[in-house]
Amino acid sequence: MPSLTPSHRQSEATTAALFDGIFSGCMTIGPSSLAVWAAMKNPTFLKSTNWQSRTAMVIMPALFMFAFSSEQKLNHKMREMANEYEHSKEVTQWAENNRKQNLTQTSSISSKSEDTEKQLLALYKKSVADSGVRIVSGDNLGFHHKIANFWQENPFKLLAAMGVPTVLYIFHGKSNQRHLQLQSKLMHTRVYGQFAVISMLLTLMGFKTYMDSQGKYITQHEADMRVEDMRIMRQDLIARINRDKQIEEDRKAVLLKASKDRYAKVKTSH
Repeated sequence: MPSLTPSHRQSEATTAALFDGIFSGCMTIGPSSLAVWAAMKNPTFLKSTNWQSRTAMVIMPALFMFAFSSEQKLNHKMREMANEYEHSKEVTQWAENNRKQNLTQTSSISSKSEDTEKQLLALYKKSVADSGVRIVSGDNLGFHHKIANFWQENPFKLLAAMGVPTVLYIFHGKSNQRHLQLQSKLMHTRVYGQFAVISMLLTLMGFKTYMDSQGKYITQHEADMRVEDMRIMRQDLIARINRDKQIEEDRKAVLLKASKDRYAKVKTSH
């Protein structure tokens, strides 16, 4: 079974998982720090804990989210690579079948071989362009392209990263209004916070829907690498077909020789 993470794409998968884990850890350490800071105002909490346990309460949730998010991102990246592999395999198989049919209908095979290779290369490029991606010229994506891809893959993380500070800011503003009771402050925070979070959610999911319909951004270098993977896969497919054909011919030759030897022995015995 082919690896879902080829050697030339291992760094891509690990980098994506590391970045996603760091982002999730940074998002978690803020709320955990605020929770411990609020709990430290309670004398019972101070008496029953020391600085080591309080530090652990701040750090451990962030470390858990780092490990969990990294693992999830790595699995997602491996499935994405598996889908790309299956797409390349299907396109390669279809192109090879088409090539064989064209060759059987063409008398001048040698004169058509170069044209066939060019047509296959153009077909591979078109299949990559039509696979739900938008190709950006160059070897590196722009910062806005990276943000758009991250936005598409992690809308709820962005919602949490923006929504939680917004609600806390609203509550902080209401806390400065001394004439309001606590119930009124919480009610105002809920109403304004709900409006803000729903607005963010609609914006984030609207852009995600747009990205899903238009496709994520990849560089021209990544597109060329996918085309090269298809070309290598086709060569491997042809080599495997020829090898299986040769094995079948050798097997038939051995069986034919054995049959002739057996017939000769029977004839000699008579």
